[in-house]
Formats: sequence, structure tokens, C-alpha cells
Amino acid sequence: MACTVKVAYRGCLFALSTLFGFGVSAEKPNYSELQQGDTITVTLDQILPTQAVMSYDLEYALLQSYKSNEKAMFNKLCKLNGGGSVKDWGEKSNPTDLESFTCAKKLGSQTQDLAKVVVGPKEGLLFLTTQHHTLSSFWDMPNGGTNVPVMLKVSHNLLDSGDDFWAEMSHDNTVWLFGAKGKKISPSDLPEFIGSKQLKEDKFLALAFFLQGISYDLPQKQTNPNTNEPYAVVPYLAYQWSLALREKMNVENYNFNDRDDYATALTEAATVMTDLAADTLIGKSDKTAIEMGQFQEVNSKALEALITNKNSNWYLATEYRIQKKKKATPKKIQEEQEKQKALEEKEKAE
Repeated sequence: MACTVKVAYRGCLFALSTLFGFGVSAEKPNYSELQQGDTITVTLDQILPTQAVMSYDLEYALLQSYKSNEKAMFNKLCKLNGGGSVKDWGEKSNPTDLESFTCAKKLGSQTQDLAKVVVGPKEGLLFLTTQHHTLSSFWDMPNGGTNVPVMLKVSHNLLDSGDDFWAEMSHDNTVWLFGAKGKKISPSDLPEFIGSKQLKEDKFLALAFFLQGISYDLPQKQTNPNTNEPYAVVPYLAYQWSLALREKMNVENYNFNDRDDYATALTEAATVMTDLAADTLIGKSDKTAIEMGQFQEVNSKALEALITNKNSNWYLATEYRIQKKKKATPKKIQEEQEKQKALEEKEKAE
């Protein structure tokens, strides 16, 4: 059964035609009945983000993988709809029609893979708290868009929270209220949709994401020597590290459309992170570098693999950047740039 709700939000009118999935009564499909663990299927334009920034390069890596391998796209669609990997697809398969391709598992059966949403504070509002990058890639890919359906898992229903909604979201660490310049923002500054046209680019965030496993890792993978227990899980881990990087380096000194320059930025960022004193508070958290998974030294082998492996997310992202730049740059200017780069490389070699 479908339920259509019209909601005025931040000056925009959303017509929400919502299909309810597993765990929700089909007899009375309304938001007030949604409980933790229930699933709901909506189109992407019905989702509100809980962050104002994203790493364009994480999305670029996904878009490049879809471009070079259609199966990768359908695998992601199946996974984010709780269906595991893709089983069968064809020429008529379309991301906007879940019935046009077949997943290995029943849709919604793998609930651990579903993106999460919080319901509220008004009827019909769904705030996305995970998977902003992947769902944005569904929005931005050529055959995707606003009508791509996705199954979501309800983590909390705060429909009756009223003015306490954002306080509860902050308390639960399910909103990131920092803008593209690393400054604090208010909930009213959050975009109205996901996707790169609404979410702003944060290059520091890209560095932090790519450097996981190189200069830091998930804290829970390391043991606290004082307690012999794993360190606590940290919400928005890469985001907090991105704030720390802002204080120590200027990302505008690097051209992310040039692989060599981008690789140099990664190397500097990795060194910055490992050189911090272990008791340095990271970002706006109350945790020290060691509690945030800091490595004592850069994992050089992992860094080299990231930069040289053509299948790494970073390499895919840079390939997408390079092709995107070429498409936007006149051929004559491209030729001049290539000649200049070749000349500079020759001078370095000499």
C-alpha cells in the first residue's frame, strides 16, 4: 500500500509517495508507526541529508567503477537494497526499476547493508544518517537520478520530538554540522537533497578517507594498553580527522586533477597525521590521536599500493577527475598543457 504525504520543508514542497517494506504493517502505512528496525522503500529525492559536505572523490571512484564495469553498478544497487550481489541483468535493466534486474538475495533480507534513516521531526521527513556517498552516486550517475528507489532501515523515530529533534540527533551522533570550510553550521544550513549538486566538496575529507589503513585505522581494531580492551568506536571518524588536517596543511596548494600532485598531498597528510603527539585532541572530538586510531608511522607499502594500484578507489577517482577535466577543456588547451607537462618532466629528469 502506498502513502502520499505532502510536507513543507525549508521552503520546498515535497510530495512523498512512499512504499513500505519489510517489518511495516501494510494496513496503516504512516510514519508514526515506523519503529526501529523497520524498512521503507523510497526514491532518492525523498531523502534529506544530515551533512553538508562529502568527498567528491569517494563518489568519483564509484562513478568510475560503474562506467568501466556495469556489473559494479548493479552490485551496489543490490547491496544497498539488502539483496547481496547482482545475479542477473540485461540491456533493459534500469537502476530506477528494481524489478528489471535480479539480486542474489531477496531484497531487504540483508538488513545490515541498508542505509539508515531517522524519521521526524514532522510527518514524511526521512533524514539519511549513513551512505551519503553511495546514494549520491546513484543520484549522479548518468542512468540514475532522483527516481532511483532504495530500501532504508529506520534507526529511530523522532516524529514527536518537536524542537528537541536536532538536540537528539546531535546526542546520538547522527548529524555532521560542519560546512565546506570546516566551520560550524546550523541544521537550517543542511542541503535539501543528496548528490554533488547539493553537498559541497571537502578535499580534506577525501584525504582522510583514503588514508584509513595508512596513517590511522578504526580505533576498535587497536587495544588500549591501560584497559587491555579495544578503543571505542568513533562516529564520523574520517570527518574528525579532516578537521585536524585543516589545521596543519593547505589543500589548495595541490592540484587534485594531477595524480602526482594529489599523491604528494596524500603523503603530506599521512605524515601530518602520524607526526601528531599521541595526546593531541582530534577535530572537535574529545578524543586523542591514539584514541582515534593513529598509527605511529605511515604504512608506506599501503600508501604505495593506493597510489599505484589501478583498481584502488583513489586511482579510480583520479581517473574520473582526469576524464572529467578533459571533457571540459578545449582540445587545443589540452595539447598545450600536455606539452608543458612533458617539458617539465624532461627538465626534472635532466
